[in-house]
Amino acid sequence: MARNQRIFYACQAVAIMGRGAVPTAAGVVKGLQSVGMSSTFTLDQVFEMGQIEIYENIEEVADIEVTLEKVIDGNKLIYDLASGGACKTDVVTATKARCDVYVAVFDDGLSHATGVPRNVCFNSGMFTSSVSYSYSVDGSATESVTLVGNDRFWNGLAVTRTGGDVPVSLTPSGSWRDNEGSLAHTSISQVFDGNHSATGVPGSGVVRRVNVDIAGSTLPAIIRSQGGDDSSTEAGLSSNAHIQSISVSTDFGQENIQELGRFGPYTRYATFPVEVTCDFEVMATSGDLINVSGAAPNLANNELVIKDTAGTIINLGTQNKLSSVSYSGGDTGGGNSTVSFSFSNFNVLTVHGGS
Repeated sequence: MARNQRIFYACQAVAIMGRGAVPTAAGVVKGLQSVGMSSTFTLDQVFEMGQIEIYENIEEVADIEVTLEKVIDGNKLIYDLASGGACKTDVVTATKARCDVYVAVFDDGLSHATGVPRNVCFNSGMFTSSVSYSYSVDGSATESVTLVGNDRFWNGLAVTRTGGDVPVSLTPSGSWRDNEGSLAHTSISQVFDGNHSATGVPGSGVVRRVNVDIAGSTLPAIIRSQGGDDSSTEAGLSSNAHIQSISVSTDFGQENIQELGRFGPYTRYATFPVEVTCDFEVMATSGDLINVSGAAPNLANNELVIKDTAGTIINLGTQNKLSSVSYSGGDTGGGNSTVSFSFSNFNVLTVHGGS
């Protein structure tokens, strides 16, 4: 079989499974827009008195990262797949959940990813490091997730490690154990099938600006202050809020915990407390309307729940406070004035959505 001449979107696919689970079609990420992978090797230099040359260049544990972005379309979200559904209930449980990420590369002469892949990259025991959601008046709504870990293997490449807990060869139909002894599988033939007629249309359609349920969402009153009209039954509080974009993001950190007598970490942990931010950009019609007093507190808690017609519900709880506001634009270049509001809370984020 001839070698691939390139890799492009139609000949690669990603599946996310629970730790050690055999890949199935249920784990395939639908609506995936991009995948990126990186490996970082940490070196610790030791020098000695009496010579300029390095005494020893010591290798520390390597860190790997997988970054995925998909459109929100009614299919299962990346965060849901990576956390085994824990993202719907509790952020602490979600950050402890581990998954295996398979990136498969198929023949570049196929019109869709199917059959036996040419190569499979297996990322073992991954933790969710960061998540973000973005809605904008331009383009599609997206979800971005970064996963981190310490074990990555490509099939067909010789692997040699001291200790004997990693096999010397990997094959697309084989299996192996990672450095923690957990069994992983690569029997993924027929798991992927990018044929649109075989897999059906997106769960509810790709979410665009019209599909953001502003009326059904729970937003701070200040966000709605630029919208509405005099004929509205609740002037200034109608669903027409002139919102241009919404973004929600958080970073869990996920630091290694080491122990004596072992090279690799025995676990990772989220660096709580973690800040969850929600940013709004609103078309200005009345200025930012924020009063600021230097003699008394200015802020109150706000409930934040963002919904769309694909069934996505992003809940940031009831203790969100305004952290910054900026009014800009409307200059002689001809642009419009906008107001940007940033809210934040700590440790509260649940996400529902997808099939």
